[in-house]
Amino acid sequence: MLMTILKAVGTVAVVIIISEVQKRSNVLAAAIAALPLMTMLVVFNLATDEKAGPAQATQFANTTFLLFFPGLTFFILLPLAQKMGVPFWWSFGLAASATFVVTFAAIGLMRQFGVKID
Repeated sequence: MLMTILKAVGTVAVVIIISEVQKRSNVLAAAIAALPLMTMLVVFNLATDEKAGPAQATQFANTTFLLFFPGLTFFILLPLAQKMGVPFWWSFGLAASATFVVTFAAIGLMRQFGVKID
């Protein structure tokens, strides 16, 4: 239980640190956020978890890689909708919703073509 709490605190700390860095330097915060920090933390946590282990960590990393490109939907639609005059929160909601739809469609398409994705 203590490890779960420490993992949660560490994850929250990363988000807060990136948010605070952004207030001073947008480029530095974006560079930090562009790193797959959350994926690295999850892979580390899975690999060190007694119930999961390195095999599950590797499986997660591989699946994350397969879903990288559908995840770019958010970063394409958010600024595009804003340039079209859509208010920020509507743009954000549209981009997030579309990202979920595209990601789940990609999962279905990959499975249809025989890609094992769990």
